Amino acid sequence: MTAAKAKNPKSQKAKSRSPRRFLHSVGRWCGWGFSFSAFQLFSFFLIGCGSTGSDNPAAPHNGPETFRITYCRVVDNGSDMHVQWSASRPTSGDFRYGGTNFNHLVRDTVRADSHDVALTGLRDSTQYIFELTVRDSVNDSLTSIGTFTTPVFVIAPLQISGLTITEITESSARIRWQTNIAANTVLYYGRTLLADSLVNDSLVLHHDVLLSGLNPSSTYHVRPESADSTHQRGIGADTLFATVIQMLVGFPDTTVALGDSLRLPIFVEDAEDLAAMHIGLSFTPGSIEVLSIEEGPFYSQHDGFIFFSDIHNSGGQAFGDLTWNILYADSQRAGTDADGAGVVAFVKLRALSAGDAHFSFVRDSSFALDAFAVQRRFGLQTGSVQVTP
Repeated sequence: MTAAKAKNPKSQKAKSRSPRRFLHSVGRWCGWGFSFSAFQLFSFFLIGCGSTGSDNPAAPHNGPETFRITYCRVVDNGSDMHVQWSASRPTSGDFRYGGTNFNHLVRDTVRADSHDVALTGLRDSTQYIFELTVRDSVNDSLTSIGTFTTPVFVIAPLQISGLTITEITESSARIRWQTNIAANTVLYYGRTLLADSLVNDSLVLHHDVLLSGLNPSSTYHVRPESADSTHQRGIGADTLFATVIQMLVGFPDTTVALGDSLRLPIFVEDAEDLAAMHIGLSFTPGSIEVLSIEEGPFYSQHDGFIFFSDIHNSGGQAFGDLTWNILYADSQRAGTDADGAGVVAFVKLRALSAGDAHFSFVRDSSFALDAFAVQRRFGLQTGSVQVTP
């Protein structure tokens, strides 16, 4: 009888291992040392025991930053209000604002990381609405809206300073002054009362007014005033100046016998800082002729000389230029040698026909220059030249 093989209990036991015991073995192989439930089994086969996934946090996303306005604010800059803004990309922008609607606009067309733009036309202690629109390099845009309130602005008072009165002649003077705020130009003037005024509405810091049509040897009052864009006024001091005494140039009544010659004196009165003269003379051609223009005693007394003479008998005209030395105090012109009165020149004439020679000054060609190269008209006293038979 053949004996039957006995069954190996261990072998039989191994064949009858339950799934739980199998997972327990797998867990020991993977080093976990714990048992799995059915759900954990499913997860094990889904993930895999030998997964290469990292236990570290996920790496950051390095794509372009979202386009956004970083800040938009309206700030008090001490004397005015400024809008400031920045975005996550360089932008340009339009800032619209107003009391109840957007009736003001400031624009910054330069694309930059941040912006600071002054606002104008604001009132004290007033709330405003605003809308900011920014654009990047590809014309993507964002909008921010809000409100701001202005404070009570402390505005520096308008001040007038540096009043000067220069270029004074017999009939004119130049008045200048400065203001600390851009303002208009108003000058009141008069001999006894400030009855007249000159106005320039341009808002400037440096003010310049030329007064003309004044009387010679007269005292004038002037008072500068200015007003800025907010109608704040500055008033200067009432100041006096005197115009120059008007110089007189002329010649006396003269008679000359037909065929004879004479030296007609040209005199000056009230000369003051006289540097040069240009004298123009006219006459009837054929009645007389001008032979020469010669120096008079006023030259030898005051170191002057005839610079040039030009005679046109056929055209009935003669011209003479006369000059005097200019005096200096250090490097500044202080005056000339020519002050006072006397005969500045002789015009040598010869009579050609009897009657009135109509000898006179040419007004447009008779003038003087003072030591400061300011042109001055002078009074003319014209006598008559008669040729007797």
